[in-house]
Amino acid sequence: MANTGQPNSAGSQYFITVEPTAWLNGDYAAFGHVTMGSDVVEAISEVPTDANDKPLVDVEIDSIRIMTPQFYGITPEQDTLYAAAGEQLVFGLLTNDPEVTFTWYIDEELQNENSFLLNVSLSVNGWHEIKGVGSKNGYDYEQIWWLEITGGTYIPDDLVNNSTTLYQNSPNPFNPNTTISFALDATEFVKLDIFNMKGQHIRSLVQAEYGVGIHSINWNGTDDHLKTVSSGIYFYRLQAGSYTETRRALLLK
Repeated sequence: MANTGQPNSAGSQYFITVEPTAWLNGDYAAFGHVTMGSDVVEAISEVPTDANDKPLVDVEIDSIRIMTPQFYGITPEQDTLYAAAGEQLVFGLLTNDPEVTFTWYIDEELQNENSFLLNVSLSVNGWHEIKGVGSKNGYDYEQIWWLEITGGTYIPDDLVNNSTTLYQNSPNPFNPNTTISFALDATEFVKLDIFNMKGQHIRSLVQAEYGVGIHSINWNGTDDHLKTVSSGIYFYRLQAGSYTETRRALLLK
């Protein structure tokens, strides 16, 4: 999306690029990619232009239609992941649209799961393709993750190294209780807080000094006023001395 050079100024003008455009990186929001009709894009890029690179004959959009299902989140956000054999991972396509249907594939093999989440635990070493497809009205949104299984039984590296770390909550997704664990390599004053997707503070779970070792805290899906929160993605942040880390949890009801 084009912008004026100021924060939050992106508007309805946008670029469709046909070659690497490194000079746009970091300053412009990328919000999609061409999945069909590349011939039209190429044809537009080849129209005759004047000395100012303006088309001699205007190129106009006659009509436009949003075809793909709308999602407010993808989890995990990174598309390349690494895990040990037997490690539990959760993949999700998050939408508020009840009409979207879901199909999942692992290494091109159709899975039985048809919800917006897929739980994955693989034992075969090497690279695997995880693909989720959200469909509506004959149009598909496809998300692919690449997952490398490195072998061995899943033991967190940070646990073996006895360093300060925040672990993934378990179970995840959860309803309504989940356990959040962390390890400390020195006695520290610890803060453990819950935030919602908007970054709003929801719950203070810990504000106390803890010693060396592994500690576990239960969260029952309530806020600071002990009111039950709604389903969705939440973030929990650990602060211990100079160490800060944030992870994501999914509450389902």
